[in-house]
Amino acid sequence: MLVDLARLPGLRFAAAAVTLLFVLGGFEQLKVPALPMPENAASSVEEIAERLRGRVNDDVDRRWEDFGVIYPPFALGLDAPLLHWCRPEQEQGVEARQPPEGVPGYTAQLHAEEVPRPLEVRFWITSPAQAVRLVEAARRGTEQCDDQPDYALVEVTELDRGGWRGVQALVTTENWTEQGDSGARATIVAARGTLLAEVSWDWEFEAGGLPGREPLHQGAVVARSVLAAVGGDPARPAPPDGPPAVSTAMAAALPAPSAYGKDMTVWPGPSAAAHDWLCSWAFNETMYGGAPAVSRRLIGEVSVREDVLFLPDEQSAELARVRPLLQTGWDARGGRGCEFRDKTLENTDRRLDPFARGPWVGEIETLAARRGSVTHVALAVRHGSTMVYLRWQGPPTMHPAAALRRGRAALTHTLDLLTAARG
Repeated sequence: MLVDLARLPGLRFAAAAVTLLFVLGGFEQLKVPALPMPENAASSVEEIAERLRGRVNDDVDRRWEDFGVIYPPFALGLDAPLLHWCRPEQEQGVEARQPPEGVPGYTAQLHAEEVPRPLEVRFWITSPAQAVRLVEAARRGTEQCDDQPDYALVEVTELDRGGWRGVQALVTTENWTEQGDSGARATIVAARGTLLAEVSWDWEFEAGGLPGREPLHQGAVVARSVLAAVGGDPARPAPPDGPPAVSTAMAAALPAPSAYGKDMTVWPGPSAAAHDWLCSWAFNETMYGGAPAVSRRLIGEVSVREDVLFLPDEQSAELARVRPLLQTGWDARGGRGCEFRDKTLENTDRRLDPFARGPWVGEIETLAARRGSVTHVALAVRHGSTMVYLRWQGPPTMHPAAALRRGRAALTHTLDLLTAARG
């Protein structure tokens, strides 16, 4: 199915001139990436990471020279909405595009010589029904790409290739660069069995011009090669049956939301930000490009975040472990200090103490405000190259001492469940 947008009101580019870009004839000079298509689809995010390891773009935001801190490869968070750049001012309808929480996921920027900028890719392993449902939500969400100033939805087409079924969208925007050039961004959201994928690429073009077919087609060739590398032979099931991976087992071991308190539910979307009571921006630092992960956010009586990262080595795991801690500040360990930006941290009792339990070693962070603000408990631990970050926050109505005990007990229980699942 092709949605012809040439006659839709509100487009700020000549859509009639560029519609059908995804489907009209190709170019002989298009370069085909050297990404092999394996026989079977990837059955775990560990396998996805292994297949794409050589393409991870580790030069992006790799070093913050002012502080001498080595940062991991940049990656879009697994919790960002599908088509995250299509966000209307009122945020209505974005919740439907929230990716699955508490399932194995993978996020990275991938380098490809065939395109000028890294591709942004995300994969999740979820139920086939949920994967299809989210693809449909993304298809409906493309209508919101045209609800922002300076953005125009140019084209939406269906994708049915290599066993993947989904949607392709092309959006243009003004003032993409400091020089005033325009920009284009194309995204594929697709499902294959239990695999859900999002692949995006972008490029700039002259202001007042058209985005052009060649960069769109070349990016599509690279994006589809990434899907083929993960999805395997379309004639085979996706994924094949086999023993569960460690990431799958640990995701399944996460406790029921009700274990943390009353009215607990998975984070529904941007409207839930009011429940993230303390320094919320600091807790988005757990993503590590190219690393398999399990991430879940819960809200209700309390606010909870659970992150498990499977890093390539112990040094990377230690770097990832300290980044979300509030206490570490801008120091050589790479932590993110939010005390200079968040007034709710004034007049608080804060501690960062060593913590060890079973095979896990790290730190426990506690913060209790003396003026009726929130109570915060976080565990940041690792075992070998696996990192676990668990964060619990109680509201101002809780007594600080009792809340700290409750938060520590809840997170320790979750850690014990993850330990048993890890084996």
